[in-house]
Amino acid sequence: MAEELTAREIEQQLREGLGLNGQDVIAHVGLSALGPVKGGAEAVTAAILAAAGTVIMPAFTYQTQVIPQTGPPDNAIEYGSGETINARADIFRPDLPVHPDCGVVAEALRKDADTLRSTHPILSFVAQGPRAREALSSQTRETPLGPITWLEAHDGYVLLMGLDQRHNVALHLAEQRAGRRTFIRWALTLNDIEELHHLPGDREGFNAIWADLMDFARVTKIGLARCELIAIRPMLAYAEARIRADPNFMLCDKPTCAYCRASEIR
Repeated sequence: MAEELTAREIEQQLREGLGLNGQDVIAHVGLSALGPVKGGAEAVTAAILAAAGTVIMPAFTYQTQVIPQTGPPDNAIEYGSGETINARADIFRPDLPVHPDCGVVAEALRKDADTLRSTHPILSFVAQGPRAREALSSQTRETPLGPITWLEAHDGYVLLMGLDQRHNVALHLAEQRAGRRTFIRWALTLNDIEELHHLPGDREGFNAIWADLMDFARVTKIGLARCELIAIRPMLAYAEARIRADPNFMLCDKPTCAYCRASEIR
């Protein structure tokens, strides 16, 4: 059985193995991939905060979404199919837990008293660090990926711990810049059902870019997990260029994926 990692050991390996020493990051963590960690998600959160500058994580709340009876065409949604989903939908509020897809480390960061959260009803982010408020204020309803743009402008990085490129949310910004379709979704808020624009599509095909990103990445092993630190600025420029050259690049091949099939160039 693998030895239990401590927060201090994780911080040390982030610094020495990945060269993370005060840079701003968006972090995606698969806790179970690391193996046993003393202190669990909270210890991993503490280690990242100690090694990085401003730390951003997705705090998405897909559970707030509702499906209307009608809406715009070519939107990768079956209108009128939401009877069950709509009945179970949560109202967005600042203390709503993150969706399980974001992971328990993102939820641990959300719950920390020093963490700030943006207010997008589906694609909120949490952040902590010296420029957390500045990073989150870059997000608007029309620019849900604003914190990624902010990281790019500040020479930030993507930190992947035990997860592959399908969790690399920043790649959605390259898709949008290359002209790939975005979508409209609806979410419950305290006062209304809010219509939200420019939401990205599916990430299932993102591993197609994995090998190419090694030119911009540092890789190490922490515990049992492969971990990567990827420079956002060159990553976005490369991904955008690849999609412009091949409009179907990084789309998944699942016939049932409405997002990717709606974006596909035939």
